Amino acid sequence: MVEVVVDLEKKTSRLTLKSFSNIKNLEKKIYYESQLGLSLKKRNRLFEIIEKDNSWSNRQEGLTFTNLYAHNTDWFMHNENTEFKELTDMIENRLMYSVLKVPLKHTVKECWGSIYGKDDYAKPHHHHPYLWAFTYYPFAPIGSSPLRFHDTVVQNGKAVSRFPDYVKEVFPSDDLLLLFPANTHHSVPKSLINEKRVVIAGNINIEHI
Repeated sequence: MVEVVVDLEKKTSRLTLKSFSNIKNLEKKIYYESQLGLSLKKRNRLFEIIEKDNSWSNRQEGLTFTNLYAHNTDWFMHNENTEFKELTDMIENRLMYSVLKVPLKHTVKECWGSIYGKDDYAKPHHHHPYLWAFTYYPFAPIGSSPLRFHDTVVQNGKAVSRFPDYVKEVFPSDDLLLLFPANTHHSVPKSLINEKRVVIAGNINIEHI
């Protein structure tokens, strides 16, 4: 993992190889976690929006599909709801100024919401070719399933998850934000509780990529 330092002397916004010539090692982490500090009112509003949109539930097959076996919304909620846009703006800033610490604009390209009930889960997957992925939990009651990160192995020339083994699991809590490289394989085991585990996830790229 590397931290990109932008050439601030350039007079154009175009990215060149020179812009990426000076790099520093980032602290080696599977993920970066923090609390966003959203109010209960705002988190409730996000939950209400997610609950009303199940347009991508039960669509695990076909050319376009979801890896989640749970209530799932449209993929571009931040383009359709001001509440989601406010959230993704905060996440972009958290990535740029707290994790990467460089003035290189990163933008949320996709954003969706999910609700996990009893027996719901997400099979192992990754978010490549995006650079970064995130999960934000408006509500995660005690006993909520963790997010599990997996090593990868190459089979028939393709990187696949080393499943069911995992290298790290994170038990979510209310208002928790996780940021991680998008090529990291991850999954969610079946929920064992009746309470609703509410998550907003998304993909991030550099502005013009």
